[in-house]
Amino acid sequence: MEFDEVQNIWSAQNMQMPYSIDTAELHRRILSKKAKVIFKTNFTEWLNIVVNLGVGAFTLWTNATSSRHNFFIYCLSAWVFVVAIMVVIGRVRRLIAGRRFDRSIQGELQHALAVADYQVKFSELIRWNNFVIGGLVLFGLWEASKPWWTFVLITLFLLLGWYVSGFEHKFYRRQKQRLEELRGLLNA
Repeated sequence: MEFDEVQNIWSAQNMQMPYSIDTAELHRRILSKKAKVIFKTNFTEWLNIVVNLGVGAFTLWTNATSSRHNFFIYCLSAWVFVVAIMVVIGRVRRLIAGRRFDRSIQGELQHALAVADYQVKFSELIRWNNFVIGGLVLFGLWEASKPWWTFVLITLFLLLGWYVSGFEHKFYRRQKQRLEELRGLLNA
């Protein structure tokens, strides 16, 4: 090689950054993470809406057609209908808020973080909602004069549900934490 060729190669290498970021690949990965967060959030919202409406309709219908009406089961029906309406309102607000983000790498990441934050808060609210539902069910059993072992079984079932929902909640928190770490790396 001629000295001029070596000097040209050396100059070209010195002008490049030692580590370069493939922005197209980074944008694709952020879009992929955002799509996963949005899919999980949509699924969770729709599942909660359908289950709450189904439980509300079933408990209302069975209690209304029963020979002995139970006040706490009516309260349970009303409560799950209210929760379903609140989930729908939260979903509409989340979708409207999602339009504010620009479609740049930072904007997509901020949108994914906003949805992940919403999912964490939503998961926590649903976990606490289990106590309200559990209390209404237990009071309904008490009003219906059910045997003591049904209280124990229902209480164990509710505690198991609380324990399992903790894993789901931790999963959503880790997902949000990974997105925050990615934002930290981009902003560094």
